[in-house]
Amino acid sequence: MSRGESWSGRFCCPIPQSSSCRKACITATSSSDLIHGCRQSDEIDFFGCLERQKNGETCCSNSKSDDCHRVCREIFRSRWTPSSSLRLKVQETCEKNSPKVMECVKDFIKVTPAKNLHKKMHCCDMSNHSKCREACKKLLSTKNITLQETIDGLQMGGCGLPLPQEYFWSCFFKPAETATTSVEVSRIERVGMDSAKWMCCQKASSHSCQKLCTKTFTKFWSTSWDEFHNKCLTQVAEENLRNCIDEVDEPCELGCDGLSFCTNFNNRPTELFRSCNSEADEAARNDVAVWQFQNKLTLPGLILPLKNISQCSPNVWKTVACTLQIKPCSRHSHANQICRDVCLDILSKCVDWTRITPEHSAETICAGLSPEDPTVSCISLQKFLHPSEHGYQRINDQVFSPCKGNPCKSHEICLLNKNCILGGNCLPYTCVPGCKLGEVSEYMVPDGTYVRIPIHSNNKPKGCLKICKCNKGKIEECQPLLCVSLTPCLLGTQYHPLHGTSFEMDCKTCSCFAGEVICSKRQCESNALTGENTAYTSLPCNCLPHYVPVCGKDGNNYPSACLAKCAGLSDSDIEPAPCEDPCRSHNCPIGHKCVPRPQICLFLMEHHKDCKQYECVNGTTNCHSLPKSPVCSMNNSEYENSCMLAHHNARLAYHGPCLKNCRHDGVVCGINGRTYISECAAWADMVSVDYMGRCRMVGLIGDTKSEQCPDVKCAPLPDPHCLGITPPGACCPICGGALRLLYSKNQIHRALYALKNSDTESLTLKAMLKALDRQIHVARCVLRGYLTVEMDVFIAVQTTEKNPSGLQLEACVREAEKIASLINMQSPRIVSELSLSSLTLASVVHVSSAAGLRVTTLLLAVLLLLKFV
Repeated sequence: MSRGESWSGRFCCPIPQSSSCRKACITATSSSDLIHGCRQSDEIDFFGCLERQKNGETCCSNSKSDDCHRVCREIFRSRWTPSSSLRLKVQETCEKNSPKVMECVKDFIKVTPAKNLHKKMHCCDMSNHSKCREACKKLLSTKNITLQETIDGLQMGGCGLPLPQEYFWSCFFKPAETATTSVEVSRIERVGMDSAKWMCCQKASSHSCQKLCTKTFTKFWSTSWDEFHNKCLTQVAEENLRNCIDEVDEPCELGCDGLSFCTNFNNRPTELFRSCNSEADEAARNDVAVWQFQNKLTLPGLILPLKNISQCSPNVWKTVACTLQIKPCSRHSHANQICRDVCLDILSKCVDWTRITPEHSAETICAGLSPEDPTVSCISLQKFLHPSEHGYQRINDQVFSPCKGNPCKSHEICLLNKNCILGGNCLPYTCVPGCKLGEVSEYMVPDGTYVRIPIHSNNKPKGCLKICKCNKGKIEECQPLLCVSLTPCLLGTQYHPLHGTSFEMDCKTCSCFAGEVICSKRQCESNALTGENTAYTSLPCNCLPHYVPVCGKDGNNYPSACLAKCAGLSDSDIEPAPCEDPCRSHNCPIGHKCVPRPQICLFLMEHHKDCKQYECVNGTTNCHSLPKSPVCSMNNSEYENSCMLAHHNARLAYHGPCLKNCRHDGVVCGINGRTYISECAAWADMVSVDYMGRCRMVGLIGDTKSEQCPDVKCAPLPDPHCLGITPPGACCPICGGALRLLYSKNQIHRALYALKNSDTESLTLKAMLKALDRQIHVARCVLRGYLTVEMDVFIAVQTTEKNPSGLQLEACVREAEKIASLINMQSPRIVSELSLSSLTLASVVHVSSAAGLRVTTLLLAVLLLLKFV
């Protein structure tokens, strides 16, 4: 106990509820010693206290007197707002001799005068607790009280935590009707200058850059940007931070062409670049001209005199300039730093070292410009020293990105129009209204999207976020999420993987997210061959490959009850029949018509078990006043929304616009094991077709591109040598980029608490797939996916061409790999959107034709054996 007397967290030791946590605390010397005795999810108040003491230690260490240090520490001793006397005392004691203390604690002692509290008196009656109602009326009648003191008093009076989804608190926080300028005034406070880049700040390797990053993207962009750029973004150690920020404004996209100066970068449709445009091309030309005229290279804090670069490696200097401006990206990390060997070579040859002090050398300068490992996170210039070796003909007719250059207005987002057939009378893109995530942000989300925005406060731990909605160009309806500590995971007593890392467990790839171990339900062969169970079936829980489909309350179709229970469903969550028309078993009120709305929910909780699969349309509703959400009828007629469909007594075929270039009749089986009325219906559900006819088998699971059901006739592949895979549980192989995604159920459950029941559609599989599909920018590539029997998400990026070229197949594979990189990097384009924020790990699983030819003998033997059982 004596060893930890100086630890600031010792003050919090009486708070834990469990004796094991209290014992761990009184013998700890730091927070890291609590990992075995305390669980943050059970001891929220305790860990909140620890964070306050840590912040207090940081602030009060700047004290230049004992008195200032003592009153400073008192501020952090309580979770409540400091009293007026304590606020005055800290100002009198610290303001003159310890200004850094005052700057640090200002957020803790800042108070807001509460005005017109009597207008909120009616909110008191909305509480279910008599003590809360009494405390509420007493506080709202008090004069000269601050808003912070009011909220503290309500909590101490029995009103609970200030959660906006509760009626009492939502009433209390609702702004007054007369606040005409409140939206404009509070916009920066609500969203920050750029909340997408704000998400990147936790990737900073140094604490100082993390603080400066947060300061820059909250509300001090104009005064802090230059300092942040010079001190952080130019440092090689901050590569992850820099790549994350670059990904917001200039995402890595496929293809480069049309350049007149950097011509060696042309004709590369399946490589990634950030800025392949005429402006970057001209900037590279200017860079070379400046270097030639001035004979010097300006670096942060250093000017290098150059030899005549017209004679010293002119082609390399040109390539360097083009690389810096066009910004090619590495395929997996999306980094765009030049490799160190190139830096050393060109500086050694072309810098006039006779005019530089001996303290500088090519090695010391390149150490600050390029990564040390030549195989990781860098761009080699070798392939750009010469024209592209690929003889692609008519690239734009095969691979093109209609949204490149952003043809839409400043308040709109460009989305691919994948229902536009080549040569038809239609635009290959559509422009939809959206919201920018901050005053200086270039990143936008479509109208109606829920986004996650960090919460900035010195007394909040990392991982504090709020959920807001993009509504007609404005970010509003913000509601806080429960704060999450980004702690490591516990695996036994020896191994503790850190937050955000992946690791292997038996035959499974897993990820650690905020203490949650996330793995698929994959069955390992070594675990299956034990006890009485001597056959390895390859299916989760070693279930037999019998196809007796059942419907889960999460809306998912499971091939058998065994697989549904293995996924975590109970008997009461399972209907002993496949998921079909939900209107057959649900009756709407008189005067309403039932319209199916099938969806797969990524949550299943006691209070949210009803994953509604239908909607009841009122016969008297004015359909034109409802939002446009097109649906397609059985006779291939398109209606603006389900209401119009119901009023015309038409039968629903599928949600979404009526699709072209697909078969409208003929039952098909999707790779998700669900039977669809047509190929168009499967595509509208973002599912690839497995085979023709009704679903009748579940395929064995392997890592190859081969047929897995001997009784099913599979369509021939467009290219037998393509990259692809047989999706888990499906029968037939596919061509295209293929990914397996892990997602955090805890993240989804936290979002449920902050959303109203009617807004949980953003936590469905369809919402996730649609959001991922927006990251696809090649016109003839489409993203499809499903929730597998192994309880991860399978993603396929496939071409829409019936007879695709090798270039088109390769482009779709590269688009899939791009999405995998965004997820694994935790790019703001992923973590900012609520529907994608639960994704923690993406694994690329497509294989070559050679791998596809290898069929596991054991799997086939088991299948043949089971046919006779």
